Amino acid sequence: MAQLIKLSDYISRYESNIYQYPSQYIRLKKQNWKKIHHLFMQGALEQSYEEAAAEEGPLEKKKLKKLFQRQKEEESGSGQASHQRERSQPQDIHELKQYFLNGLYPFQLKWASTTLRKKSFVDRVYYSDERLMYYLQRFPDTYFVMYEPTVEIKKAKLEANTILIGPLGIEIIHYLDMPMGTIVHPSNNHSWHIEQNGIGSKILNPLLALRRTETYVKSVLQTYDLDFPYKKVVLAPELSFKEVQTPYMTEFIGREQYDTWFQKKRKDGSPLKHLQLKTAESLLKHCHTSAIKRPEWDIEEESTYEEW
Repeated sequence: MAQLIKLSDYISRYESNIYQYPSQYIRLKKQNWKKIHHLFMQGALEQSYEEAAAEEGPLEKKKLKKLFQRQKEEESGSGQASHQRERSQPQDIHELKQYFLNGLYPFQLKWASTTLRKKSFVDRVYYSDERLMYYLQRFPDTYFVMYEPTVEIKKAKLEANTILIGPLGIEIIHYLDMPMGTIVHPSNNHSWHIEQNGIGSKILNPLLALRRTETYVKSVLQTYDLDFPYKKVVLAPELSFKEVQTPYMTEFIGREQYDTWFQKKRKDGSPLKHLQLKTAESLLKHCHTSAIKRPEWDIEEESTYEEW
């Protein structure tokens, strides 16, 4: 499950220490998966946390309580789709894995909107954002996601495209969201021609937005003298690209190319890389952040327990 290191203009735990939190996330994820898998195999997943933790110490009871209650706490106000997705009990190991990933999602939003002393207010729409869930749930733990980040270029703010930072490079992604089967005709013009059920129309050339985000990424890499490769991606898993002349350092990933592109990332066993972390740290330094101080009681609770 990829790590959400930046969301909109929210403060991120990764901003405070990019060298600590990625490995801590991976460790906590493994620990909590082991717990929930054990409960599932014992047929205890549906019981109350008091029963599950009856033989545990006080600290472990608190951790199990949060593990069980996280979904219920986040369901309130997070949308019907999220509510329906998280309520159903898993019947097999495949469903358990999805159940577990859905339970991690609110935790990821928490880390992407708080530090130990500050927090940002998350727009409720993100709790049921299917595209954000796609980026987080379908890629390995060693991939970082900057989703709709507000970045700074020469003191000007810009809402950038999604940025996927893997161990070996960056992909700046523009997702084309159109009806399945749409045919897209890329060009160098301001607009692209598309066909839906034989009817033609135009859309704004997505490369325009990608180039603006590229300016930000390229500027940061040059500022910190980082030799980390990047490319621009127009991602359209349900569409087809026709008459394609792909620009330099750009990929058009349509229905025909998607599985190869996706499986390459899913099978990427590369560990976290120092240059990857350094690049992520540098990009985060040039993001805009809006946050307030957290109440003292909230700070104490966070610093007392190493958990999610």
